[in-house]
Amino acid sequence: MNHSILDGRTADTFADPVPAGTRARPTVAACMTRPAVAVTPDTDFATVVAALTASRRGVLPVVAADGTVAGVVAASDLLAAYAHPETGGSRVLARHLMTSPPITVTEDQDLAQALAVLDRHALHHLPVVDGKGRLTGLLSPHDLLDALRREDEAIRDEALALALTPGTGVVPGSLHVRCERGHVTLAGRTRTHSDAAALCLQTARIDGLVRLTERLTWAVEDTADTAETADTADTGSDTDSEGEPVALPGPDRGQGAPEAE
Repeated sequence: MNHSILDGRTADTFADPVPAGTRARPTVAACMTRPAVAVTPDTDFATVVAALTASRRGVLPVVAADGTVAGVVAASDLLAAYAHPETGGSRVLARHLMTSPPITVTEDQDLAQALAVLDRHALHHLPVVDGKGRLTGLLSPHDLLDALRREDEAIRDEALALALTPGTGVVPGSLHVRCERGHVTLAGRTRTHSDAAALCLQTARIDGLVRLTERLTWAVEDTADTAETADTADTGSDTDSEGEPVALPGPDRGQGAPEAE
């Protein structure tokens, strides 16, 4: 008989997974810097330099009269203008310096999407726009790193709370949970083999989890098909969270097996 992670009672099959938590996934709007310092296409060179240095950001959005982002001026654009004073004529404006069309993200995009845009285009800062393309903020590497760090902490906290839920069979003092870049490592000792397997199934369904590595041991081997399980299960399984079943922890780490460090 297997034990349900939900109530600890015996059951012929594992209970249906607990629905994913209601923890909201962070969006760009939650971590961007606002308001964003910006200039217009007709802003002169000296003012653009002053605005960029005052903002202490690597880029300066250029906005049209309707608030939409027309382009972006980077610090490298200004340095290039200083390096070649003979180019550009007697009056250099933001429109002459900016890169257009700009690459932007929207407020409602999640962090993974914003990170993909930065990586794909080898950028460091991104203007953030609303549904009409109007500038609402600026996303910097520090903004994104801080939000991603907090997301890892939230996933770890959810995995820890799940493992300590009454009925899971987890020995509290043995539990170690870590999350880095969405990769959760779960180590500890449970009452039974099926308790360990059920905990893995539940943890793998945490929203935002990318991969699960389990290093669990248990006191009692209670699975019906131990030999069959041994042929198919990993002793320390890496499991993605795209709806694939989690392999049962291998029976060789049951009673008498060394506990995870």
